[in-house]
Amino acid sequence: MAYKKKENENDYQQLGTDLKSGDFKPYYLLYGEEEFLKLSYKKAFRKAFGGEDGMAYNFFDGAPDVDELIDILNTIPFTFGDNNGRLVIVSDSQWFKKAPPEKLLKYLDDIEHFPETAHLMFIEKEVDKRGKLYKIIQKNGFDCELGFQDHAQLGRWAARYLTNAGKKIRNSTMELILGKTGNSMDNIASELEKLIAYTGDRDVIEDQDVETICSQNVEDRVFDMITEMSLGNTEKAMQYYGDLLTLQEAPMKILSLMRRNFNQLLLTKESVTKGMNGQEAAKYVNVSPWILGKLQNQAKHYSLESIEDYLSRCLEYDESIKSGNLTDRMAVELLLTV
Repeated sequence: MAYKKKENENDYQQLGTDLKSGDFKPYYLLYGEEEFLKLSYKKAFRKAFGGEDGMAYNFFDGAPDVDELIDILNTIPFTFGDNNGRLVIVSDSQWFKKAPPEKLLKYLDDIEHFPETAHLMFIEKEVDKRGKLYKIIQKNGFDCELGFQDHAQLGRWAARYLTNAGKKIRNSTMELILGKTGNSMDNIASELEKLIAYTGDRDVIEDQDVETICSQNVEDRVFDMITEMSLGNTEKAMQYYGDLLTLQEAPMKILSLMRRNFNQLLLTKESVTKGMNGQEAAKYVNVSPWILGKLQNQAKHYSLESIEDYLSRCLEYDESIKSGNLTDRMAVELLLTV
């Protein structure tokens, strides 16, 4: 029977509903930048089908042979009747960026004859929504983008994480944590585990615990670097850059974060021009009020014209890197010194 997506199935929370109910779609597509969420759902679905060592689970890292994939999907699991059927996960197939095999498209598009015992999940980083395979999954299954979560979502998730570990935390302390970890759930989880272990039997996590345990993330260092640039402290800014290279941070990532910081500064300036209050401005810039305060202080040392110039140069250098006319390391150094 063909699966018809319900109108409200438009976010990743539907995945949790399916896991709880055991009512699984024939096809799933998970894609996006947030690796933590993709891995979490992969583990949860795998567990629902008997675990990694079960007879009703298969995994392919990369594009599998299409005939082999179809044979597995057509094979009724030995344990059918005692569980949810068979789950096959294909990770990083690249079939959603380039043309997939026609045999696969024909097989999956014939949803009326797709085995009721089979469930196929694709996990990808990027997808082309114009592609045939994406449209088939969208029509007959469930596609879900697992991108970086916004600040409020991260705060709620981190609070639940600590609650499940028997810990309490004030909102201001949570802001301190998120200010140090950035928006990667993997980074946040790692720092939360350190805090849980460090505080031991103590219930409440304090600011001093965070300052003692949580390491400064690359976004903080880039922010400090741009602050030093605004003050004309080129030597100090270069020192921060050197620290990032020592930590083996990719110059291309640093350039991307610099562009993001300058874009936030531009939005911060615009929020002032538009006469927004603190809450409105934080929503406009898409940051927490605490981060907005830091951006407002930083923006005082930049003119609107200089911010626009830096953004223009970021885009220019990015194109030069892609065309081979400039190395990524040199691009960052040019932004810092010229």
